[in-house]
Amino acid sequence: MAHELLDLENSSDIVSFTKLYRMVWRMKWFIILVTVLFTFIAAYLALQKPNVYTAKSIYVPAQNDSSGGLSQLAGQFGGLASMAGINIGGGKGDNNAIAIELLKSRSFLQGFISKHKILPQLLAAKSWNKATNSLIYDEQIYNSKTHKWVRSAPQGFKIIPSTWEAYDKMLSLIKIEYKKKKGMIIISLITVSPHLSAKWLAWLIEDLNTYWREKDKKQAEESIKYLQQQVRLTNIAEMQQIFYTIIAEQTKQVLLTEVSKEYLFKTLTPIVTPEQKSAPSRALITIVGAFLGGLFSLLLSFIYVSIYPVKDD
Repeated sequence: MAHELLDLENSSDIVSFTKLYRMVWRMKWFIILVTVLFTFIAAYLALQKPNVYTAKSIYVPAQNDSSGGLSQLAGQFGGLASMAGINIGGGKGDNNAIAIELLKSRSFLQGFISKHKILPQLLAAKSWNKATNSLIYDEQIYNSKTHKWVRSAPQGFKIIPSTWEAYDKMLSLIKIEYKKKKGMIIISLITVSPHLSAKWLAWLIEDLNTYWREKDKKQAEESIKYLQQQVRLTNIAEMQQIFYTIIAEQTKQVLLTEVSKEYLFKTLTPIVTPEQKSAPSRALITIVGAFLGGLFSLLLSFIYVSIYPVKDD
């Protein structure tokens, strides 16, 4: 009995495979035509995509020498420091995470775009000429000869783009990977030019360090002024000594901001101008197009054969 059931199953499999084979053979030219068509369309679209280049670098937190002294004072004079409006350690939070959010913020990136005047390269550059090492602009958006915007402005915007409009494009070019356990931050920047990618990434880190350095310097200077006022207002020698100690640590903080260029992020691996494109993978796009074409043609073939079935011999 078991042998008979097995024979029936094998026979059914053979019949099903035979019908499938006959269906495919019947629709072979249609399947080939659709697959080839999808392949050519995918190849064409892949060729239309410009090469993009990724500049990447790894950063670690810059060691702040004055933070150790401030942290030691936190346990002794934390209450007085809070009253003075300064932070001397404890509850400072993760500066790396905060800096990453700052780097992605609208205010920082809009300021970056405006400072470096990169609107044309950001919104109108469509490819890079390797032979002349120059950008190729979309002339329907930006006239590179007259340096004027000629685009049809989207609704709600002007012909000359604003940094508000450019923010989303700038943010899409930046990739950040924060490895908290290792204390490393990997930042990548992708553009149509290898030199532009490397230059913009260097600018971003430089501006971020500058912003953080100036913020800490201003905070320390304001704290020193406040503490100096408190020294003049108190006659208690012990309180004066406490204030002078904190002033000394804040003064060290000011000096550190003036001498340290890599104040927040210290470069672990320098930025290297990429020599090879990072995308697109045109071969992969073409293969995917061929696969989808074959799948789509098979599906249509099944539908067609279900309506007009193959006649049994």
